[in-house]
Amino acid sequence: MSAPEGKHPATWAVEQHAARWNAQDRTAWLDLFDDEVTFEDPVGKKPKLGRSAAEGSWDNSFTSGRVWTLHPQRIIPGADEAAVIMLNRGNLHGKDVELQGIEIYKVNGAGKIVSVRAFFEQPTEFELNPFFVPE
Repeated sequence: MSAPEGKHPATWAVEQHAARWNAQDRTAWLDLFDDEVTFEDPVGKKPKLGRSAAEGSWDNSFTSGRVWTLHPQRIIPGADEAAVIMLNRGNLHGKDVELQGIEIYKVNGAGKIVSVRAFFEQPTEFELNPFFVPE
């Protein structure tokens, strides 16, 4: 898996992350991540490690009555990373919600995502799955 020629690898990884997530293609989405990926989602919660971290992120976002879509607003690449202003749109038991944050993605030489750091304020008007709430 690698970015098309002329496309920054981290930018491509973020674009694929959103596209595959929004298509609800779990298998293709999981293929974007290195087996040793680290998720800090959100920053401030103990990091989640490895394939189970990616699987947990997916499985805890798509629970009964909860669906999220990802909308990168701006992607700023540098070296092997990209900073992203990300808009998360959710439907939580029939209620439309939005959560905006800044996310940092790092990729390896193969273009796989090795690190995700998500910064966002915890919402007060709706409750997130505990998987995404700092201790």
